[in-house]
Amino acid sequence: MLIIVGSPWQALLAKSYILKENITDPQYVIEKSSPKSYAEIVKILNAEETAIRLIVEWGQLSVLSRAKAASASAYIDFIIESLKHEYFKKVETILVFSEQTVLFKVIYDLFGDRKIYIKSEDGILDYLPGIRGHGLLKLMAGYLFLRSKVKYYGYKNSYHIFNKVIMSCRVEEVDPKGYVPLSYLKTAFLTVLKDAYQITADTFKDKDVLLLCQSLSEDKVVSLQEEMRLYEKFIQRCNELELSVIIKPHPRSCAEKIEALSKLTSDKVVFFEDYGLPAEYMLLTGRFKEVVGIYSNTIIYANEFFGVKGISLLTPGMIGLLERKEKKKFTYIYAQLRKYFSDEYTVFE
Repeated sequence: MLIIVGSPWQALLAKSYILKENITDPQYVIEKSSPKSYAEIVKILNAEETAIRLIVEWGQLSVLSRAKAASASAYIDFIIESLKHEYFKKVETILVFSEQTVLFKVIYDLFGDRKIYIKSEDGILDYLPGIRGHGLLKLMAGYLFLRSKVKYYGYKNSYHIFNKVIMSCRVEEVDPKGYVPLSYLKTAFLTVLKDAYQITADTFKDKDVLLLCQSLSEDKVVSLQEEMRLYEKFIQRCNELELSVIIKPHPRSCAEKIEALSKLTSDKVVFFEDYGLPAEYMLLTGRFKEVVGIYSNTIIYANEFFGVKGISLLTPGMIGLLERKEKKKFTYIYAQLRKYFSDEYTVFE
């Protein structure tokens, strides 16, 4: 089996699938977004160097300028040539987490239905088809600069090509016959998490709330001041309820955000800047009552995997702001979250 992994979370699920299905001699293609992410993926997979068949650099695939598009086009040619290796021709089954990456689109373009494809969900975007246009700028740039290769950048619903789809909740596009609940991997997932991080019991037992900051300002979605106001308001709510908080910054947080977040600390609020420990590790070792984010994947799985309530900071005000700034249907996000996670997923008003 060939497994395509692009993040530490995907690596945890990939390793869980390997354990659950007793997969022998798995081989990998790793989509590398940063050195930290890559190191964490390799650590979780515990993969030998020879098992990593290809490393794809995400940064090489940007098309937002003529020069970058030319570089991306050449890099796609490199990927295509690499996939002509005999191993890729012979492998029968491919496990993927996102069918929307350039890499997977190239793979499917080359091999079509000659392979068996399995998908394990990529998190929240799998439930939000209404914002699949988030790559529209790349697509427009692709039309200007990439010509025939633009097909690797556009969104296309591809659920029908998968023999099996593992998801927390089935969406309409997924055939019921091929649907596997994500809970199928729960026991294996917790085992993998413990093994990967050598978990010590009760490490975070004295904290009530885990606040997961995101990269809205770094991604130019909102200003740093607007994003910080969201966190400040939530911490004020926790202070009023006498709840203790751990703030965990996003790995791509800028220096200004780190400084601003560190100023929110008190005897009840702790700043925890350790990117080597995932939020899942903290939830498993702690006794948290709530895990909080904006649209972080962790808040979706928190209840089912760890028995912790997930809270979103996607307030009506933030939805309106994001809708104006991003021109996306964030009201649709709100509705979909309430639809799929109404029992265990709450939205902070």
